[in-house]
Amino acid sequence: MAQSNNIQSANRMSARQLVISENAKLQFVENPNTGKIFFVCGSKKGYVSPAAQAAMETGSLDDFQYAEVSIDGGAAVPCLMVVGNSGKNVKRSLGEDLLH
Repeated sequence: MAQSNNIQSANRMSARQLVISENAKLQFVENPNTGKIFFVCGSKKGYVSPAAQAAMETGSLDDFQYAEVSIDGGAAVPCLMVVGNSGKNVKRSLGEDLLH
């Protein structure tokens, strides 16, 4: 049986809010030694999710969000993710007729 991780996030904000609060542009940077992609925005530097890496060439600022993520109580890591990624797996929705 697979063990589930306890994932906690803090300081979640849109990438737009991150750029404004840091007063700096959001940059995707490749580590020349490993080829891995990370991000830098002012004092924030951290992990870029696989979905965010896939979107970095064509995505707009509003396609990304920032959070500091901790897994199983470990140190929080600044992360850049894609907004609304979970909705891409929706196959069907019901109840739209009840909405105003």
